[in-house]
Amino acid sequence: MRVALERPTVRVVGEERTVLEVRDAHFAYVRSRPVVRGVTIHASPGEVTMILGTSGSGKTTLLKLCKGLLVPQRGDVRVLGDEVAAPRRGRLDPRVAYIPQQLGLVRSLSAMENALVGALARVGTLPSLLRLMPEPEVRRARELLGRLGIGHKAEEPVHALSGGERQRVAIARALMQDPRVLLADEFISDLDPLTGAEIMSLVRDAAGEGVAVVMTTHEMDVVREHADHVVVLREGETSLDAHGVPDARAITEALRR
Repeated sequence: MRVALERPTVRVVGEERTVLEVRDAHFAYVRSRPVVRGVTIHASPGEVTMILGTSGSGKTTLLKLCKGLLVPQRGDVRVLGDEVAAPRRGRLDPRVAYIPQQLGLVRSLSAMENALVGALARVGTLPSLLRLMPEPEVRRARELLGRLGIGHKAEEPVHALSGGERQRVAIARALMQDPRVLLADEFISDLDPLTGAEIMSLVRDAAGEGVAVVMTTHEMDVVREHADHVVVLREGETSLDAHGVPDARAITEALRR
């Protein structure tokens, strides 16, 4: 697959400048040990926001707050102005797609079946259980897998795919949601540099379609090449929030504060 070297033109819908807002968010798994402390960030359509921080700095917890898997104990999280609340009856906001670090794929299912999981908010779980997904959804999933370079692997079980191929399946599943926000938790950390570059090219393509991408990473080369907005967390607090890419010294100082 050709890796795009130039960033695509950002297509912003209407006059929107912020899709995801996190305002003064606090969260603690144990009351005396807050993990996220007063974090405020904004993510805009067409931009890739990268969140950096050492282990235990609150990066993954922050993404879970953005998805609604956790609810802030103070402050709030909003998507397109709507507060993200605890899921009702197991339903999360389909406008926010989340790719966890371990991808969350069903390894025994095919690439196609995993991609179609992204359509469940529209069609419900029963058609999926009965393998009666609407044909337009099946066509769209097949088209996405083709665009991501794994159309020929559509019927193969995920456990038989390479790491990079599984990443592409996770992206296809996320894009099947028609998300406004794409969250990704260090999902390229185990890939070789070439495959990682290809996956980041696909992420940039999603941003180029007007999606707000928010991802955690610890790889400075990825930040320099692809970030539009950099946030550094230190012990659960924001120690740097910069549009554009700060120099390495500024990031290092923010990590050590």
